[in-house]
Amino acid sequence: MASAERPTFLTKLRRIKYSIASTGLRRGLADTATLLLAYHPETDHSFDRPFKTDTAGSVQPAQLGIEDAGVREQAILYLPSPPRVTRWMLDNVGIDHRQFTFVDLGCGKGRVLLIASEYPFQKVLGVEISPALTAIARRNIELYQPASRRCRDVEVRNADATALDFPHTPLLVHLYHPFEPSITQAVLRQMEKSLDAWPRQVAIAYLMYTAALEPVEGVFARFPWLKRKRYEQSVLGQYNWLFYSN
Repeated sequence: MASAERPTFLTKLRRIKYSIASTGLRRGLADTATLLLAYHPETDHSFDRPFKTDTAGSVQPAQLGIEDAGVREQAILYLPSPPRVTRWMLDNVGIDHRQFTFVDLGCGKGRVLLIASEYPFQKVLGVEISPALTAIARRNIELYQPASRRCRDVEVRNADATALDFPHTPLLVHLYHPFEPSITQAVLRQMEKSLDAWPRQVAIAYLMYTAALEPVEGVFARFPWLKRKRYEQSVLGQYNWLFYSN
């Protein structure tokens, strides 16, 4: 995900004045409200405070500690999704959590894993290629011990998702637009091999911004055994869910 520099107060003020002057008071105020109320996940620490975890902030690909330059170029900025966005997906994906293993590909610092551990999955597995983020995610799992936690088998693997040995249970696979399309294609090819060897149910929940929809759908279209089930688009197009299953 491309990350633009946060505007300063003076920059915001100039934008507001220009919007009101150029589009009128009503439209200018509406645009101002959108700007001021926009959610900035990199600065929201409310999820972390109760357990002193570290899931907020943003991390550029160059800071991920990935030694292979080719792999590093295919990685995308780490940015956590809001907890309610993840919980909505887990509540509405339409599976019996007790029958499934939850897999988060490109899990970053592990916020989604922590939330998933509140559901009765057989196992919660995070896959992260960055050694630095893997270490943070593992520490967060140790710290996050809410009374609501229902899955105790939570693991983070420092691994390449394109070579993952997927668990042999039914799978709910989560992706928050973690890779460029070529990597996503390789991941789905690896998943296809796993399903050929051990047939089972797979559901995929892919979180993205609107501009990513076309290339992501293009990748999934190359795997006809995956059927698109649902697409939910948020008002601002920041947190859109695309659901597939076999």
